[in-house]
Amino acid sequence: MKRFGVAALSTLVLSSAFANFAGAQAGDIKVIINGVTQQYTQSPVVSQNTTLVPLRGVFESLGAKVDWDSKAKKVTASKNEDTLALNVGSKLAYKNSAPVQLDAATQIQKGQVLVPLRFVSQSLGAKVNWDQSTRTITISNQADGSTTGEANSLSSKPLTAPVTKVTYDTYYNDSLAYDDAVKLAIADSTTVKAAATNIDQTGKIMKEAGKNIDFVPAEAGDEASDKAFKGYAQTNLNYEAAKKNLDMTKEGIEYNVKDLYNKLLQKQNAVKLAALNIEDAERKLKVAQIKRDNQMSSDYEVTQATNQLTQNQAALEKAKKDLDSAYVSLNQVIGYKPEQRYELKDKPVYSEFKDNVETKVSQVLTSSTAIWLSEQKVDLAELSLKLYNFSTPGNTPYEAEQLNVEKAQYATEGTKRQLEEAVRTIYNNIKALESQYSQIQAGLVSARSAADMAKKQFDVGLATELQVYEANLKVTTAEQQAEDIVTNIDTLKLAFDKPWAMQGSSGASAQ
Repeated sequence: MKRFGVAALSTLVLSSAFANFAGAQAGDIKVIINGVTQQYTQSPVVSQNTTLVPLRGVFESLGAKVDWDSKAKKVTASKNEDTLALNVGSKLAYKNSAPVQLDAATQIQKGQVLVPLRFVSQSLGAKVNWDQSTRTITISNQADGSTTGEANSLSSKPLTAPVTKVTYDTYYNDSLAYDDAVKLAIADSTTVKAAATNIDQTGKIMKEAGKNIDFVPAEAGDEASDKAFKGYAQTNLNYEAAKKNLDMTKEGIEYNVKDLYNKLLQKQNAVKLAALNIEDAERKLKVAQIKRDNQMSSDYEVTQATNQLTQNQAALEKAKKDLDSAYVSLNQVIGYKPEQRYELKDKPVYSEFKDNVETKVSQVLTSSTAIWLSEQKVDLAELSLKLYNFSTPGNTPYEAEQLNVEKAQYATEGTKRQLEEAVRTIYNNIKALESQYSQIQAGLVSARSAADMAKKQFDVGLATELQVYEANLKVTTAEQQAEDIVTNIDTLKLAFDKPWAMQGSSGASAQ
């Protein structure tokens, strides 16, 4: 069986490097693998005077294949005929079944398994170097163990589609389906609990109010009896409204979770794209440096490329912060801890929206709780008018009672118009997004064709590596834009089905 090889770095040098790492803070340490600066969603950290690095990011960049068993919390990596295995939380790893003692136990942070840096040399035979002045880890598994010379030549090896150097396929402690997220949010919502309590309370009040009701008055009669019946009618409405309010609260939570779940998917896409743009900027900087060194351009082009790289790095940092915020927002609603991370199991798939807007308007106007409640208030106002007693001193003027009926009717009409407008607006927004999706798909056909052509030209020496990468980057960018549109459509479809849920989602999500 082949071996990965023995690291050329001595134990003395490694020990010195690890001692220097002890004062570093998370996020201060830069990692360069085979000449390419890495960007990880979880930066290297220091634990028990040992530097830990993201296993998948480092190992895959060095050519190993990594698999994760979430149930056993076990990582398996393979390269050529060698296999590595280790369990999260253990200080013991195995290389081809032979035990390897680790400097510190493996751990999970932000969904990634972290391993001691020295394990990279122990298992993959890579060379590791630490530059204290720049806080930079340099790792190389090239034949001569050096990364020098890379800046002065472009690779001539065949290229595949661009793959981000940012490791985003993380090791999650858990996965989360949308339906499960809704159940968690409803179970954790104090608003739901309060609504359920309100049903019980209003039910008891209604039952008590109905004890002395012997008949339904057709017109004004005994003042005390009329007053009692009006009170009972109000408590009955309160009870029915409380039950409908609970349903509407749950529907609001359903929409809110859908919105946050899909936004989290979009933020993940944003991180991936930002990472790809960094690699693009690094490649352009390398080309600019080569041109300058060969007197084909000035320092200005290098400066511009350097500035673009800096901007792209800042964009990635912002994208990662936005992603963390998206996790925190959803976690708050479903009752998870702010730092908890998980894989999202449900990703929307595009399908043409074929619902008829006129049919939906009719359905909404007959099924909306808000309209039902407004109509019930009209009935109460009309009942109060029907039971109006002209002989009772100090009563509200009859004309004022008539105006209460009109006000309730106007409120009902206004609610209907608002919901109808919401349905039509959502429908138009969905159709507009579908048009954008179709445009992107049409552009993807051209982009993929251009990427294929660039690859073929590269293979015969008529295109550069950078041209191939940029052609593939256009494809990837368009694909992720299309995914973002699909998630927006998915959210709007739920709003179209129950527009009142969208209107009440902010209140429903209050904990």
